[in-house]
Amino acid sequence: MTSVVCPYCFDRSPAARLPYRCQTSATGVRGAKPCAAELDTIWADFMGPSVAPALKMRGPVFTAARGLGRRLTPYGGGSRADCPACGGSTPVRVCRRCHSDFPSDYCDQDTRIIALLGPKASGKSTYVSVLLNELRGRVGRAYGASVTAMGGETQRRDRELAEDLYDRLRLPEATRPAALGFNDPLLYRLSLPLRRRLRGDGSRHTALVFFDAAGEDLASAEAMDRYTHYLAAADGIILLVDPLQMRAVRDRLPVDDGPPLPVIETPPQQIAADLAAQLRAHGRGSSRGRVTTPVAVAVTKTDSLTPLLEPHSLLLRNADHGAGALDEEDRRAVHEELRTLIDGWDSGALLRQLERDFAQLSLFGLSALGSSPPAHAPADAPKSGPRPLRVEDPLLWLLGLGGLLPRTGGAAGPGRTAGTGGRTGSEGNS
Repeated sequence: MTSVVCPYCFDRSPAARLPYRCQTSATGVRGAKPCAAELDTIWADFMGPSVAPALKMRGPVFTAARGLGRRLTPYGGGSRADCPACGGSTPVRVCRRCHSDFPSDYCDQDTRIIALLGPKASGKSTYVSVLLNELRGRVGRAYGASVTAMGGETQRRDRELAEDLYDRLRLPEATRPAALGFNDPLLYRLSLPLRRRLRGDGSRHTALVFFDAAGEDLASAEAMDRYTHYLAAADGIILLVDPLQMRAVRDRLPVDDGPPLPVIETPPQQIAADLAAQLRAHGRGSSRGRVTTPVAVAVTKTDSLTPLLEPHSLLLRNADHGAGALDEEDRRAVHEELRTLIDGWDSGALLRQLERDFAQLSLFGLSALGSSPPAHAPADAPKSGPRPLRVEDPLLWLLGLGGLLPRTGGAAGPGRTAGTGGRTGSEGNS
């Protein structure tokens, strides 16, 4: 039986048991009046006091009787059910736990939940916006992939992020802390061509769920507890590390007239330690204590590290996706280069902690903008617009571990600390 993970509260439920929501529209049968909106206390309590009272009035939720009033629409368009009160047909499925509405085709495909963590001012929102643009352009073309926003809220935010960054050259606003209200995840439908070993032509569709935790919410283990369900349900985690918030890096960079350095926020060691503790507490740890959830540790703003890099550094150019497959040799080489850099920044404290806490770990370096914002306008993107470097690498690695993308140069399979050569209890080759 297919199961569905709610992208809002991360409850897992059999798809066949999900309730429906009446659309309260005049599409009933036998002349019945459409249902009136009513107070949905379950959804209102989940969303919190920041939601306007009028928005809490929603269509009634009902469970369709088995084999009665429920049917599949043509061409794989999902299921519909008839409201038992008014007879109106609805395709809207809702979560049993929080009563959040799912996009129309969300329940028809596999789901990959990607957690995005990083301290305040590490550029999480900018990273997501640039990543999606690359998946729709350069990277999508190489893999034959397409990415579309799912649901009205994601479509609105997706459009605003793109207009701000690429049209107005304005950096996205900081993510709202959880104390100020619930942050909706970003939901996308990723379509990839079927692998050759599978019969027939067509595409494989996967729902990607990006949940952006505000940097302020990662300042302590207690604050991170707000994201317990999200972290426990994640298929992969992208942990952003801002090198400009590390004193060892700041001291080595030349003084210039660029934008001011960011305030030093929560140390990456603390975020990583609290993350590992949360995941272990919810059953994501192995018998040896290391967390089994794959973690891509991405050092951001690598354009600012140019004075510290060798002239032929792999971090200065994008990976070659010409073969339409992940190049594992390139990934391992990047991992080793970052490993050497990080080992020299803080006597290796961050690196040692990461390798002891996470069983599947790979290091990445990326720059969402390609250069620093103007010194006189640090909230603006560079005048040339974003020229990203390697923003796609962490996500592609996580998708490859899930079997969604082909790989060349050897596999970073389960049971190994990817890129480090360290063994866990099971066999694998990377």
